[in-house]
Amino acid sequence: MFNDATGHYMEQIDRLTKLLRDTSLNALIGWSMVFVLLLLGFVNLMDGRFTWFILIILVICIITTPAVILRNVSVMPSWYFIVIAIMPILGNTTAYHLFLTSIPVYFAVATIALLLAAEISWFTSVRMHYKFAILLVVITTLAMSGLWHLLQWTLDTNFGTTFLLDDRSYEAINAAVMYKFIYATITGIAAGMLFGLYFRKVRHDSNIEFPPGNPMVTSGYTASRPPAPIRRLLGLSGKKQELATRIMQAGLFILLLVAIFLRDIPTTVNAIAGLIITFVPAFIKNKYNIAIDPGLALWITLAVFLDALGTFAFYDNIARWDNITHALSASVVAAAGYVLIRAIDIYTDEIYIPPKVLFLFILLFVLATGVVWEILEFLTDELTAAFGYKAVLAQHGINDTMVDLLFNLLGAIIAATWGTVYLSDISYRLADKFEEMYPKKNTK
Repeated sequence: MFNDATGHYMEQIDRLTKLLRDTSLNALIGWSMVFVLLLLGFVNLMDGRFTWFILIILVICIITTPAVILRNVSVMPSWYFIVIAIMPILGNTTAYHLFLTSIPVYFAVATIALLLAAEISWFTSVRMHYKFAILLVVITTLAMSGLWHLLQWTLDTNFGTTFLLDDRSYEAINAAVMYKFIYATITGIAAGMLFGLYFRKVRHDSNIEFPPGNPMVTSGYTASRPPAPIRRLLGLSGKKQELATRIMQAGLFILLLVAIFLRDIPTTVNAIAGLIITFVPAFIKNKYNIAIDPGLALWITLAVFLDALGTFAFYDNIARWDNITHALSASVVAAAGYVLIRAIDIYTDEIYIPPKVLFLFILLFVLATGVVWEILEFLTDELTAAFGYKAVLAQHGINDTMVDLLFNLLGAIIAATWGTVYLSDISYRLADKFEEMYPKKNTK
């Protein structure tokens, strides 16, 4: 952030500082709420509710971080953000069934995520446009819903607890979790819209001074192109990978004809969708002149090909086929997320996401995508059952849903780990296209 970029970047920082207040009244309310949180933490600790105790300590740390780092006890988040963050904690500690739905809880998660994103942008080498922070809030809300239920399920299956798996049927538990996923999705989007409106409409002249960042931290990460395209990962020539892609596309077409002949609607839909997806790399090349590495095209095609085969027969006959396809599909989603975010990072000075932070973001992105996918499966299953059709996307109880999320996470870890080495080449080409389409002064 030098020269002309400095002013514009600081304008975006000023947008995020609308979350903070440096007034005696706001500080009094804020520290009073911190004291309330300490009392609630003590109550939860005495009751043996250690998860809520840890959560309360985390929230206290997030609320007080600006005052501690800036060494100014009057600098606190605006009190209404603190209220939103602590209301579910207060309700859960004093009256377990105070809220009829989990929507207030997810509003709190969104608020905490926003405060945390802002503090990361203020006090670390990460640089974050306020719109990117809002996007991160939406993704985090969905991802935390999935991760929370996955953690509960893992504890129940391995240690005999009953956080999630109780005396209800697996189908009933799965339906309850799906509704919570839906609440998380609606709340995350609504919170993102409200926060965006807040940043645009609320006027706040902040005189809070933040520690100066060090722009040199980003130079090595953003100035050189990694030499290894993805095709080197497989050890095959580009022509062989293109041939393998064409063979699978032909296989999808044959599978489509067979499915139409058998009147197999789920396989027909999956084969058509799969064929369309396999031609996306060619479309991007023709439309935007961005060549997609043959290895990435093969990766995408393999994911949709195995999924279509699974829908046709293998999901019911091969035990781990569903796990393999979920891990592979999640790795594709993670790769797409990595390429896009990395390209934006390279293109603009307003955003800088270091490798370790980007790794975490990709995991959140895939978890959020997995939650949305499970919701689609659930709604499709319910609607097709209501009209007497075979589900195009089907669920098979809570164990199936949680294992899907687990393998999604595994695929994300693989893609995020290899991303820096094998995907950055595509990110640079995409960033070049951004620069061509939207030229700007870029100081990276």
